[in-house]
Amino acid sequence: MMPKTVWVLLALLTSTSLAGQAEFSWGVELYPNFSSRRLVAQTTEFDQEEADRLENLEVARFSYSAGVAGYWRTDRIGFKTGLFFTESGYETRRQEIDPREGAPNGADSKRVQYAHQYLEIPGELLFYQNLNAKNDFLFSMGISAAVNLSNRERTTFLIGDTNDRQTQTAPGNFASLGFSFISGLGWEHRFAQFSLSLQPTFQFWLRGLLNDESAIFNRNLYSVGLRAGVKF
Repeated sequence: MMPKTVWVLLALLTSTSLAGQAEFSWGVELYPNFSSRRLVAQTTEFDQEEADRLENLEVARFSYSAGVAGYWRTDRIGFKTGLFFTESGYETRRQEIDPREGAPNGADSKRVQYAHQYLEIPGELLFYQNLNAKNDFLFSMGISAAVNLSNRERTTFLIGDTNDRQTQTAPGNFASLGFSFISGLGWEHRFAQFSLSLQPTFQFWLRGLLNDESAIFNRNLYSVGLRAGVKF
């Protein structure tokens, strides 16, 4: 389903469900996670050995997202949007150095970390199941639109017990706008002045990192982590 269609569905469902009186609140959220990528071949003419090498080489890395959110809620259904700073990406396993790349003296191996930073605006439907007076089971699903801010490539050269880090702009024609699907389920507890929610969450980016149809491989990011929110 195309992102524009999903946005329309979210808008229709939300306007219908929240047409009555809805309670508004705001809060802050933090989403520490492990992110990785799905390798996508954009042509049938690709080297399978190279694809297998990349699949074995590239692994997950620690990432995060943090920001402020606004919530509208009736008894069992709600809607959330907000503004978040998001860093996601992947990294490589430790690998041998190509003598031609000009590594520091004494370096015998390296790791490369790819970090992609976004300004993200989510739109999520929230579904509540009351457990008791202070606790709700919470399920959420929706999509987000994100503006790409930067794309960094950090190479760590390993020199015995020390290392040397070099950071540069990642090469490639990266898409300036991304879309992702978000889903989570968890628990929300109401205190006297605020509510606390914890949600194991999955996020999958629907659009590839590169805006380049001539590239042999593209990558779709995804992440799994625990989203924590405090609502006032």
